[in-house]
Amino acid sequence: MPKKQLFYLTLIILMAALIWFLSNDKKSTISVENNFAICDTASVSKIFIADRNGTTITLNRNQKNWVVNNKYRVRKDAIKTILTTINQIRIQRPVSRKAFDNVIKNLATTGIKIEIYTNQETPEKTYTIGSSTSNHLGTYMFLAGSETPFVVHIPSFNGFLSPRYGIQGNKISEKGWRTTNIFSLKSENIARVIVNHIQQPEKSFSLTTDSMILLNNSGNEVSFNQEKVLSLLNAFKLLNCESYKNEKEKIEFSTPLHEVIVNNDTLRTYAIGNGKLLKDKKDNFTVKRMHATLNNGELMLIQDYVFNKVLITINQLQ
Repeated sequence: MPKKQLFYLTLIILMAALIWFLSNDKKSTISVENNFAICDTASVSKIFIADRNGTTITLNRNQKNWVVNNKYRVRKDAIKTILTTINQIRIQRPVSRKAFDNVIKNLATTGIKIEIYTNQETPEKTYTIGSSTSNHLGTYMFLAGSETPFVVHIPSFNGFLSPRYGIQGNKISEKGWRTTNIFSLKSENIARVIVNHIQQPEKSFSLTTDSMILLNNSGNEVSFNQEKVLSLLNAFKLLNCESYKNEKEKIEFSTPLHEVIVNNDTLRTYAIGNGKLLKDKKDNFTVKRMHATLNNGELMLIQDYVFNKVLITINQLQ
């Protein structure tokens, strides 16, 4: 048989085999019903996330922002990331027959459930997020109503998708979603600022903005530089902590450093690893940090270079 005819015969056989495979193996079919994405993320009103440990996260959209578990505002970068992911995820391929059983087992035992609502009582999309592929360029997911799991990805994004849903090690956490913002005050909305340097009280001051009066630690009125005062007030426009900590007892024996009163809110800072409490390995950082509480609430980790612009001395206002 001439080589040309042999080539065309082989091509016809291969095409016939491909058509037969696609028409007889439902697990390989990718249809519109298998679409994980939501095109209009502006219509998303609620996102529910649950892990296998019983932890649940509910993200609700209100008129101004997103709220996690009806308690805290959601970090803007976190909600932007998950909404972008919900919009851009695409099916890369069906799960191979060889990996099918292991993927199903993984999804059933460690998978994270996602429900996405669009202003209705029933979810628009429900799917389970599993582990990543061996090359970490795809993520195993199962869409409710489909017949098989798929490898899902974001085109042109090099990485797996679970961290974009707030998933770390098959677990989710409320703290990972809540905003780290502590103060977001416009200067005109600040009535008073009191900064007490507990270890060096002579550096403390009290500032009232109604008549713009600066008092020293002895309660005496002193002169001030107006530009420096305005700079201090503007510094409260955006102040974020680094993270929230579970171990509030860490400050029990720590050295108190500052007390900052802004209007009716009180921020207290503490040295890390002082007194009877030894510094943990995870507290040894190259960036200088302090522990802090706001209104005696939960423990936070704050960075010196962020808060140094408000933890100033009276001399820095003159």
